[in-house]
Amino acid sequence: MSRTRITVITPKGLSLRAYLRDIRDYYQLLWAFTYRNLRSRYAQTAIGIAWAVINPLLTLIILGFVFGKIAKMDTLGYDPFLFTVVGLSAWTYFSTVVTWAGQSVVNAQSMIQKIYFPRILLPVSVSIAGLLDLLITLMILLVVFLFHQQVPSSNITYFPLFLIMAVLLGSISGIWVSALGIRYRDFHHLIPFILRIGLYASPVAYALQSVDPEYWIFFLINPITGVLEGFRWCFFGGVFPITAISISLIWIVLLLIGGLFYFNHSEKTMADII
Repeated sequence: MSRTRITVITPKGLSLRAYLRDIRDYYQLLWAFTYRNLRSRYAQTAIGIAWAVINPLLTLIILGFVFGKIAKMDTLGYDPFLFTVVGLSAWTYFSTVVTWAGQSVVNAQSMIQKIYFPRILLPVSVSIAGLLDLLITLMILLVVFLFHQQVPSSNITYFPLFLIMAVLLGSISGIWVSALGIRYRDFHHLIPFILRIGLYASPVAYALQSVDPEYWIFFLINPITGVLEGFRWCFFGGVFPITAISISLIWIVLLLIGGLFYFNHSEKTMADII
């Protein structure tokens, strides 16, 4: 006879160890949330899943043309359009996940108030669902390279490592935003503003090396700088951006540890204040 494990929620909440165990045990619910996110995005639309291709395609073309051709940012001699599009592929995924994750917990308030499950699965499922757009964006990126008769650098073999960094950073940022958005509702209005500034304050359309060295510190403390530099190193080669990548990795570890603790702590009162 099979035994059913019962989760007991005490006023003090779950310990972090027990919380991580619950996340592991509820993995099937994670896939269910991910499927729901994908289905709800394109439900009742005239062209359905085709929007998953149209959205990133139009974003890359418009912003790539504006930043790469009109603004003419310093791209270290590389094709401005290609240089910008590579940076946008990482930034678009990050900004999309942060935007969706910020609303994921609030949108599930009726479920949260009725049943128990690790609420952290909601923002994490958003980051997994966002991988569809990221993969489509990367395929478009490869087509653009072929159209320009360019071949990615041999460093492209290391690309999966930076892809993992992008997913981790997007997931962790989504966890923080969703938790903060429960207690501080103004955060939902602040996030779009922060992301708009972040598009220009991050080396998305220009090289970090083109920035005056006295301002590098403001870019290096930006967690996504290492991811953007890593993406471009994989596609274009050049000097390995060890400093930017190392700082981004440190940020990812610190944000992950802090995010798990903070989200677990927030769950104790989440159903009451949502």
